[in-house]
Amino acid sequence: MKFIIKYVLVLAITLVCDGLVDIEKYLKICDRNSEDVNDCLLEAAQEGLAVLANGIQDLDVPSIDPYNQKDLRIEYKNNQIYAKFIAKNIYVEGLKESTVHDARLRADEDRFHLELDLTTPKINVRGQYAGEGRYNSLQIQANGEFITNMTDLVYTWKLDGVPEKTENGTFVRITDFYMRPDVGDMKSTLTNENPDSKELTELGNRFTNQNWRLLYRELLPYVQTNWNKIGSRVANKIFLKVPYDQLFPAKY
Repeated sequence: MKFIIKYVLVLAITLVCDGLVDIEKYLKICDRNSEDVNDCLLEAAQEGLAVLANGIQDLDVPSIDPYNQKDLRIEYKNNQIYAKFIAKNIYVEGLKESTVHDARLRADEDRFHLELDLTTPKINVRGQYAGEGRYNSLQIQANGEFITNMTDLVYTWKLDGVPEKTENGTFVRITDFYMRPDVGDMKSTLTNENPDSKELTELGNRFTNQNWRLLYRELLPYVQTNWNKIGSRVANKIFLKVPYDQLFPAKY
């Protein structure tokens, strides 16, 4: 039995490394040297969102709608204000309803850069949390569930990568994923199971929703670091398993 399991694992790894996964079953392929490559990528990206929403099992690509993140930790300090927020079992929904408006590619033998302009009508984020906050001598601890709804998002995905030559071919390693969404509106709700601070929960919810733009700007660098890790990791599930010349062939 152990021999059979090892054989199956070796065969699966070999198929992926040899580029035998037919990526065209899942994603539209565009010639990186074509004059119409950006138009092709616009269509490919729009179709790809629907595919990636369910994930690609052959490449171990997870579902991105809903996308499940096990945990997220944020620690914020600013003068007398201190906040620590630990979220678990996070689900993000709404990405598959996005519209891709434009695509721009710069790709050659030494570098890879892709930009996609998108809008998303609504994103829902929910999960469990535990947190604490301090302001001067006031200290609060809370835990429960959170829900955040964002609407009318406008943003650009920027992916940077480096082609790497291996014995199995050339693959692009995505080194950086960047986005900074402009958000039309945001509403958040937190429950609190801590009886010592439960009465302050509604006050905290009102403060958050009345001042969400300021809070969003303050916390954006922290969540951008998280998006960079997630975006790079998900992208590399594809880019490091499918050869560069299969993902973005250079026919001309």
